[in-house]
Amino acid sequence: MIKCLLRSSVFRTHLVRSQSMFSGRFDQTAFVRDGRKTNVLYLNVSHGPRSLVAIGAKVFLDNLPREKQVFEIDLWNDKLVQYRLEHAVSKLKILRGKGTQEDQDRFAPVLAAAESINNMDIVLVATPMWNFSIPYVLKQYIDTVVQPGINFNDSDNPALTKNNGRILVVISSAGAEYPPAGEIKDFVNPYLKQIFGLMGFTQFYPIFIEGTATKQKKESIEWTEKEARKAASTISQILSEGR
Repeated sequence: MIKCLLRSSVFRTHLVRSQSMFSGRFDQTAFVRDGRKTNVLYLNVSHGPRSLVAIGAKVFLDNLPREKQVFEIDLWNDKLVQYRLEHAVSKLKILRGKGTQEDQDRFAPVLAAAESINNMDIVLVATPMWNFSIPYVLKQYIDTVVQPGINFNDSDNPALTKNNGRILVVISSAGAEYPPAGEIKDFVNPYLKQIFGLMGFTQFYPIFIEGTATKQKKESIEWTEKEARKAASTISQILSEGR
């Protein structure tokens, strides 16, 4: 797999003023994805290669037969941009037309990371549930890369609208079970569906491994592998039909 770190400066953009929810936006040259190859961003939040979500992710990728390029980010170990208050301040100054060269330089790594999402066909997230939601490293990544006018559409910007219809696969695990009518709710899948949907990943395929605290691991592994193969088959068909 290819490691794709957020410090990359491959992507370039122009900073301009425009109307949106932040009174401005970042405007960029639209990406052209290579239809012959599927770009997959794998956000690995697993506790290790033997965890259920990591096993599921491997089976999914192994059973995605279309030619693909996988960009894996290990959110526990890779050196990523640490989005801080000074980045947010520089972003707002740029959006308001008051940014200095120092602000643009400071925000550039965040901008590159945000733009890279536009070049992906599939986002694959492998994560455990922590406290009914996602681990903090995944939230930190999301808060870094989700940026208005770059990869999510808060207006009718056609350069971003054309990215709708892309695919999000979330493989998550939880010790308990979360029936739809239950009092305790799963906030992992609804949140990830909503936030990645804003960026055009509107086809959502969850593989939610529930009840791991009471089930035999062999049973959970077999179910996970079956669901991962099923998702890979469905998505392969979608990709082959060009939808």
